Amino acid sequence: MRDDQHQSLGYGSSTAVDPATAAQESVRAALSGRTPTPADLIIVFSTIEYDQHHFYEAVVQAAGAAQVVGCTAYSSFTAATYVTRGASAVYLPAAGLTFGVAAADSISGDIYAAARRATELACERAGGDGENSVLMVFSDGLAGDQREVVRGTYAVTGATVPLVGGTAAEDVSMTATYQFADGKLMSNGLVAIWINSPYPLGISVQHGWHPIGDPMVVTRAENNIIHELDGRRAVDTYLSHRGAALPMDELDEAAGQTFARMTFDHPLGLANTSGGFDGRHILGRTLEGALVMFGHVSEQSVVQVMAGDRQDLVDAAGRAAADAVGQLTTPPRGALAFSCTGRVAPLGDQVHTEAAAIGAGLAGAPFAGFYTYGEFARVTGSTGFHNATVVVLAL
Repeated sequence: MRDDQHQSLGYGSSTAVDPATAAQESVRAALSGRTPTPADLIIVFSTIEYDQHHFYEAVVQAAGAAQVVGCTAYSSFTAATYVTRGASAVYLPAAGLTFGVAAADSISGDIYAAARRATELACERAGGDGENSVLMVFSDGLAGDQREVVRGTYAVTGATVPLVGGTAAEDVSMTATYQFADGKLMSNGLVAIWINSPYPLGISVQHGWHPIGDPMVVTRAENNIIHELDGRRAVDTYLSHRGAALPMDELDEAAGQTFARMTFDHPLGLANTSGGFDGRHILGRTLEGALVMFGHVSEQSVVQVMAGDRQDLVDAAGRAAADAVGQLTTPPRGALAFSCTGRVAPLGDQVHTEAAAIGAGLAGAPFAGFYTYGEFARVTGSTGFHNATVVVLAL
């Protein structure tokens, strides 16, 4: 029988301007008077405005003996609040769980190898593959094709160990994100957390977007760059199908109004074998009119521009939470949620309702999460990188 009072996930947040104060307030709130052990895990999500070195120095101090991981976020949330600027912390007491933490730095040169290396070490530190295992990953969202993260982890996990997590984000300036693990702060890194559990864990992914305009064929592409759609420059074809004018005269990348920021509300949907769409956000554009995507898109793929109705997006978040909890065989001790930065614009001033829907789907279990530049969710098979989705891990 589990002692849920001591095993439940703890969360906290802070909007303090000083990085050390924000770190200490959020972690202490997550601990809520409990004393962490070396087997426990603390996860922290912070916005980019903080001096990350000072922030994590204070996090480690406040976390005591617990292992610490984290990354930067566009924003974060807990069961109690939405944090536009500040930090959120999660306390995961071991209490039957085993955590293996590992990191890889400078991953852009070979994302696949870095992901494989970190996953191998995380598995080893967790004591090997368990009865119920999950791999959680935080990676640099600007490092390149995130599908290589999935491929690298899959080389270790195979099809039997699910993958969850998200890519580190920032304020959509597309400059740098940060990751933290093993006492090391990275700006082009990857964090792998291998979780072994005596009980089944629940994972679900939903998005709620719908296609608009006409289907388009990717007629020329290379890795994560789409050069042509329907035989035309990809940028021109995308803009003609998005159904909402893009004020190009307002685009001033020097002032932070990036092409990525202005197109997050209309990602591309990549048709999948189940009859639905996998989201792909646009990272930028080239001078030649190509679209630089957050993930790989193959030639001859069929894509459509996607739009998000606010209620559909909120309902999808609730379904993801309820589905994840439904996979458990014991009462949930809590959940981690990873939502996409591209969902913030269509949600507008009602962005907090997405977290409320997650809470309702979890039937009141504690939770926290962050807004990413891409989400990882793979239960079976080798695919598992998403944009514009909500991923929930129920524990």
